[in-house]
Amino acid sequence: MSYTARLLEPDAGLATSLAALLEELPASLEAEERFDPRFWDSALLDPARDILGRTGKGLRARLLECSWHLADGGSDGPPDMLPVMIELLHVGSLVIDDIEDDSPMRRGEPALHRRHGLPLALNTGNWLYFLSLALISRLPMSDERRLALYEDISLALLRCHQGQALDLSVRITAVRKTDVPGLVAGTTRMKTGSLMRLGATLGARAAGGAPKRIEALGRFGGELGVGLQMLDDWSGIGVDRRREKGIEDIKLARPTWPWAWLGEDCDELSYAELVRQVRGISIDWEAERVLERIRTLLAPSAAKKIRAHLDMALVGLEEEFGECVQLEAIRADVDRLERAFD
Repeated sequence: MSYTARLLEPDAGLATSLAALLEELPASLEAEERFDPRFWDSALLDPARDILGRTGKGLRARLLECSWHLADGGSDGPPDMLPVMIELLHVGSLVIDDIEDDSPMRRGEPALHRRHGLPLALNTGNWLYFLSLALISRLPMSDERRLALYEDISLALLRCHQGQALDLSVRITAVRKTDVPGLVAGTTRMKTGSLMRLGATLGARAAGGAPKRIEALGRFGGELGVGLQMLDDWSGIGVDRRREKGIEDIKLARPTWPWAWLGEDCDELSYAELVRQVRGISIDWEAERVLERIRTLLAPSAAKKIRAHLDMALVGLEEEFGECVQLEAIRADVDRLERAFD
């Protein structure tokens, strides 16, 4: 099987590694505490198995592997624990995000806080962050390199939480039209871009890449994360099967990418009227009316804006690394990502 094909497979190998890790943990947990290890199941491991056992895209883990090879990490690939660490961080962030948004579903099943209760879900989400940090000690590399990875993860988590704070608190009805594009871009780079940037950075740094290459890959990962958020935000407006998500965003007046594009392209009167309608929303059909208006205004340009952003990110990577099999795999993943939101 080719390298490209392997990267584009479903993340069955990653799921297996996560499951094996969770089965190993009770023994290490019991070592310091003298009570029946089965208590760990209901307290911690069952909720963790639940969310980690659901199928995800594995995009960050694949980006990490590509970055390892692009940074001259060798043909064998990164240590098995490294993709597991980025997935633990990502899934932990999903659990916390679902709690903060009170989302009903995640990966086709009830969100963790809906199934196991908010206290256990909150604790599990936070534990997944700390578990990822604890696993750094298992990586077969120098203490200096482990410290650098620890610093990368700590900074990414800090920036993710800063971006999430803006996303949770700032409402589009309280922001001037001219400030919206910068606010949305900054929030996205911190909230979504930081974790994708981390995936690329971890792979490159663990491989011992040169600083210039680590920076180029990290920059690409961050811009890919922005493109992913663009796709997610626009799909709630432009894709019928995700309409419920778009209605929720409008009712909560979230500062999403459609509002950023309206802030750039829409005339003052039309924009002010949309904001006025959002302020007055009390029932879903009013939100649907706003959604349809935004869809009409942005349908001719939204997909082009997203594609232009992704192309820009890819060009920067091509300039640094030239044509290679890893870039072919990354391009294919970007194309697959776009199709997933059609």
